[in-house]
Amino acid sequence: MRALALAAFGLAALGQPATADAPPPAQFVDPCVRGAGPTCTRALDGFFAALAATEAGRAGRAVRVTWLGDSLSADDKLAQHVRDALTPRFGDGGPGFVHVVPPHKWCRARTVKRSASASWKLWGVATPFPGDRLLGFGGGSVEGHGATARFAPRAPGVTRAEVYYLSQPGGGALEVAVDGATATTVDTGAPAKRAGFATVPVSGALERLELRAAGKVRLFGVVLEAERGVVVDNLGVVNATARAWAKNRRDHWTAQLAHRAPDLFVLMIGANEAGWLAGDDLAGYATVLTELLAPVRKANPTGSCLVISPLDQLEWDRPGTPPRASIAKMVEANRAAAAAAGCAFWDAYAWMGGAGASRAWRKAGWLTNDFVHPTAAGDARLGAALTRGLLDAYAAFRAR
Repeated sequence: MRALALAAFGLAALGQPATADAPPPAQFVDPCVRGAGPTCTRALDGFFAALAATEAGRAGRAVRVTWLGDSLSADDKLAQHVRDALTPRFGDGGPGFVHVVPPHKWCRARTVKRSASASWKLWGVATPFPGDRLLGFGGGSVEGHGATARFAPRAPGVTRAEVYYLSQPGGGALEVAVDGATATTVDTGAPAKRAGFATVPVSGALERLELRAAGKVRLFGVVLEAERGVVVDNLGVVNATARAWAKNRRDHWTAQLAHRAPDLFVLMIGANEAGWLAGDDLAGYATVLTELLAPVRKANPTGSCLVISPLDQLEWDRPGTPPRASIAKMVEANRAAAAAAGCAFWDAYAWMGGAGASRAWRKAGWLTNDFVHPTAAGDARLGAALTRGLLDAYAAFRAR
């Protein structure tokens, strides 16, 4: 019986098929980042400690998960699966970080109703960059004169609001209203450009946040949080690549990361560059990922980070639709970058079955016809595997 159980565990860890209702849980490489041996601090321990503090009623704020990615996460479905799995046990921490204007029309925020006037000028990691390379925490920024925006959380309980903006020479005023009444006015003028953060006074539970720019105002986003619980910031942007994300000026992005201080930073990227990475670009991909991850560790040394590998893809426009040759090398680049940054790693490529697995996933209804993007059922499968793996690892952390 023990041999059969071990064999079954091994098959699940190697990505062999499980039932549609119960995908094998994620298995993480969770390295020691401080110390050695059984008492060492591992890459995911900071996140698990934050969960434990919340569960014990000792947390002073919400547990923050920040998910950076591309079109595989831009519609907020994967992030929502994480929310749905964690909030019943740890509480709903609110919407978290939300863009003022989505950096791509297919980017979604499922925890908030959002609207904005058409007069905002938009920059982002998948659109033209501003000349100063100062994008926001979420990979986008907007600037407007007299422009407005409105946010309404879909669930009650938000008691904390904050605006991320750019302090700059000639910066105008930003009027911030809570539930129809002016709560504060932020002066965004400053001698030099730098990231700014304005706490919005909130009395009771916020139902509506409104912004109105007077003069030149550049905004990066807003944060809407509850006192405690789990919040998942979705920073997935359609058409984004690791190289584009790394172009956000490092000191500027590091300052915003340090301020947000995510307890778990998740990186899952590579769906776009998989179609063209080759030669020197493919050989140097680990360096690009390492540069992208460096500010994460510098900004929050005690937080956790998790790198999730790209999924398998097929060359759908070639005869026989062979597996995309770049994927296996990109997976190893992700593994190397995670190790260099002191992050945990999930080989989702092996989990789903390795080279060519996209064919079976498409047949099962888990991938769309492009052999790249998961369907709703595929997202549910990924989300279930990830959250089950995290909760299993959390249980092991509590048992140490």
